Amino acid sequence: MWRWSSRMSAFAVGFVLSLLAVCVYGFIVGLFTFAPRPAASTNGPARCLAETYFASPELILAALKSEDVGVRRETFRRLYVRPGVAHVYYDYERDREYPERVVEAQVRYADLDDDGRAEALLTFVRFEQPVALVLQRDECGWQLRAALSAWLRAETYPYQNWLELSALRKPGTHELWLHESTGDATTYIRKARALTLIDGALQQLAEFTEEEIKPVAGYRGADWSAVKQRTTTRYTVMPATAGGAPRLRLDTTDEVIKYGGGAPGQTYWLETDGAWHALAGHWRMRPTERLKLLGMHTNYLIWHETQRRFSAAER
Repeated sequence: MWRWSSRMSAFAVGFVLSLLAVCVYGFIVGLFTFAPRPAASTNGPARCLAETYFASPELILAALKSEDVGVRRETFRRLYVRPGVAHVYYDYERDREYPERVVEAQVRYADLDDDGRAEALLTFVRFEQPVALVLQRDECGWQLRAALSAWLRAETYPYQNWLELSALRKPGTHELWLHESTGDATTYIRKARALTLIDGALQQLAEFTEEEIKPVAGYRGADWSAVKQRTTTRYTVMPATAGGAPRLRLDTTDEVIKYGGGAPGQTYWLETDGAWHALAGHWRMRPTERLKLLGMHTNYLIWHETQRRFSAAER
């Protein structure tokens, strides 16, 4: 009996020691073995955790106006410094050193891409340049689709109406009218471009010259610097009719004018320094009188669904 008892004890001790050896071996091997992780699904929750998404446009606006420099710096980085987003030239080094607070900021909502859901348009002014952020919402939140600005060399702060909303193709869907201008001491030109959101990217639908002012060719009078030829064009949206496409009617007036008096000035409050500023108006804002009507004519731009743009009507 004693012999069988000793054998059972030896067997139990050996079994326990063997089991402990296997466990220790497995632990040591596990330290140096890395099981491959499954790739994160681009359609699952992992995609929604990306820092490119924001909870709301209002929170973005609050961050851009924050008193905390670090908050503004991080928000600009998340908005601009990433691939796949069409945007204007962005000076990241400047924002890293001093991300200035935005002014004249506001949020507007409008359907820009025919899907029935409203996109957000966040506009503001930075470093005396107007900026617009086009934001779109999906199941993960709000994401930047495009950032744009305008070349407004011949305009004055705070750049009223540099970016407008207008329903061109159908009621309920809006396009962006971007107004840009340039000029010098004797000339001025302002263009309008219609933009819309197609497949998550801004695309141009139409373009025309709104106003052009230039010296009168061959005029040598003593008042030559005040006498100009001015061409202005105004658009009217003509909705689609039965069997037809929407059109833009462009009414153009060409005339010779004469400037007199001074340009009206303006004052404005600047949030960044908490002070009032005075600014002289552009010379084209001076009072004028018409000397001669050179002509008036009307053109049409017709919407082409296959080309996804407005183009000149065939004569």
